[in-house]
Amino acid sequence: MGGQGVGLRLKRSSVRTALAVAAGLAFSALAGPLALAKVRIATLAELVQSAEFIGVVRVDRISTPIPFLRQRRATATVLQSWKGQSSGRVTFVAAPTWICDISDAKKGELAVVFIRAGSLEHAGRGRMPIFTREGRRLAAIWDDVRLPQGTSIKAGPEPEYSFIHGITVSDLQEAVAELTSEAPDQR
Repeated sequence: MGGQGVGLRLKRSSVRTALAVAAGLAFSALAGPLALAKVRIATLAELVQSAEFIGVVRVDRISTPIPFLRQRRATATVLQSWKGQSSGRVTFVAAPTWICDISDAKKGELAVVFIRAGSLEHAGRGRMPIFTREGRRLAAIWDDVRLPQGTSIKAGPEPEYSFIHGITVSDLQEAVAELTSEAPDQR
């Protein structure tokens, strides 16, 4: 009887090991694509089409987040409206929701924002902080947003980040106006 008990324990141990290995493989198969998650390339036209509000804002306040209940939010004054609400204030989530999300805001900053349902478009790429170079106002734009062909891009605000470029705010406004007029249902 003692020999059978050892054999039964070995059999149960082997079954547990096999189940653990199978569970690990299943998890790896599911987690693998998540580990490789990346923000897809979006066109400016896609951002313009899906955004409910586009415009230049000044961030006035950043709320304190409440863990598990409320994310950090930015409240901003609308300085120029290019699409949607024409004046007043807008609020948006100013914290990432997943690993490639760069949603953020800094108190006092000027930015061009693309907002839908209270969030920045395209994993935070819908926030384009404004910086000045040689007397020109430029908006910082990531490589993940494709501009219309022929749009002039400049160096970004920080040369060490080659994936962030600059576009003059007036060129960006013109491109948004053109894309908005091409979509009559967006008026």
